[in-house]
Amino acid sequence: MMQRMSQSEIIGGLVALLGEARVSTSAPDVIAMSADLWPKAQIWKMSGEVERHPPDCVVWPGTEAELSAVVAFCAEHGIPIVPYGGGSGVCGGTVPIHGGVVVDVKRMEGEVEIDRASLTVVAPAGINGQHLEDRLNANGLTLGHFPSSIMCSTLGGWLAARSAGQFSSCYGKIEDMVLSLRAVLPTGEIVDTEDRQSGDPDWTQVLVGSEGTLGLITSARLRVHPSAKHRWLRGFRFHHLHDGLEGMRQTMQAGLRPMVFRLYDPLDTFIAMNTGKSTDRGGLIDLLRSSSSSKEQGSGPATRLFQGLARAGMSGGLAVPAALNRFAQALPSNCKMVVGFEGPEEAVRIQSERAATILRREGGEDMGAGPGEHWLEHRYSVSFKQSRIYQAGAFVDTMEVSTTWDRLEALYEEVKKAVGPHAFIMAHFSHAYREGCSIYFTFAASRGAGDRAEAHYERIWQSALSAVHRAGASASHHHGVGLLKRDAMVEEHGNMLRVWRVLKDTLDPKGIMNPGKLFPDGAGGA
Repeated sequence: MMQRMSQSEIIGGLVALLGEARVSTSAPDVIAMSADLWPKAQIWKMSGEVERHPPDCVVWPGTEAELSAVVAFCAEHGIPIVPYGGGSGVCGGTVPIHGGVVVDVKRMEGEVEIDRASLTVVAPAGINGQHLEDRLNANGLTLGHFPSSIMCSTLGGWLAARSAGQFSSCYGKIEDMVLSLRAVLPTGEIVDTEDRQSGDPDWTQVLVGSEGTLGLITSARLRVHPSAKHRWLRGFRFHHLHDGLEGMRQTMQAGLRPMVFRLYDPLDTFIAMNTGKSTDRGGLIDLLRSSSSSKEQGSGPATRLFQGLARAGMSGGLAVPAALNRFAQALPSNCKMVVGFEGPEEAVRIQSERAATILRREGGEDMGAGPGEHWLEHRYSVSFKQSRIYQAGAFVDTMEVSTTWDRLEALYEEVKKAVGPHAFIMAHFSHAYREGCSIYFTFAASRGAGDRAEAHYERIWQSALSAVHRAGASASHHHGVGLLKRDAMVEEHGNMLRVWRVLKDTLDPKGIMNPGKLFPDGAGGA
């Protein structure tokens, strides 16, 4: 990058473009925009370092033209730009490690244009995900995209990170929904990928998933669907994880399209069955906060697990993760599955009957509608529970990885083995497709003090990502890459990074767009 302007010069130039009200250097704004919800950044804050990487300023353009002017100004002067949507990312994708200008796009809400004849919608990148779904619902439509962050994330963030919603096995991920988009390139030029010429690459899919490193998405045209009139939800219990996975595989390869399809490992299943709470991170937090009042009685491993955690307290119990994981391995091998279908009544009936037949054939025991309905009612609860575990002197994180069906169980065992000595770990399987599936690992560990917490966090992730690569899997499915996984991308993509390097250097020769994210600076160079 060229010689940077001073902060006062940067602010002066941006005020001239947007006005004083939409350029800020105030402490609340700078602190809020210095990180997303990456747990490592939360560790920084809990250790008293509230803004390790502050931006020079924060700006709020309101139109595509204003955004173009901001980007052109920053390009002219070599000023880093970091796009910011809802701030709900968990991979450090918005941390301004080189300072510069954080561009918050939430003012760019604009109009939502619905085409009922074509079943498409054009929506601005800054719109809140739940607001978009509400507008569609009011017109009898749905996008079918329901990430757990829907109430605090934006369409632009979904596109930037290739987001997946909870109904992805039915409706696809966000890259399957987007038809075209408009974006501001690193020069300030505005492009519309619908204006694709014969022989051009698919610029939509080049920009989707680029995490702001190739430009800023301003709006997108997406497929939508009529709102479902009928829904069928069920729970099944399997005696072994392998049987549940085989049921998932055969269901997907039979051509069925469940709206939800989730299989919980024995520990995650135990938490749900013995606490009555939702699973995933929320269930783990409930377990770690539980006390001897647990309804689990007797002297088996389940009781000892609860009582040991109660005596030690959350932070103390997590200081011995290997012991906790050994207790977990002694739990019953039962695994709970949640499956559901939605759509026209006859289609739901045919698909649900076929799925139930397959799942019973693989050893699944029908638990009735209750588990599925409970999941649907509480599916967003996890988003409001994470702070509790930090307050108790620990941290929690999730890792979503994916691979083909033939490698899935080996991936699960490899990651558990690698992380087990360092953190309490559990998992569920979701986002299932014909070819394979994603595993969503949750781990928790004692935070400790000062630099030790950060070092411990990095040790866990290095162990986990190394295990993923050994298993021949992908290190990211839908959370994105950001800072957290960027070094792992070098090993995962190998020589193909040269293609990325040419693309980055061509579109962003000054390297101003979200520098240091997705891939390490200079990755793929000669």
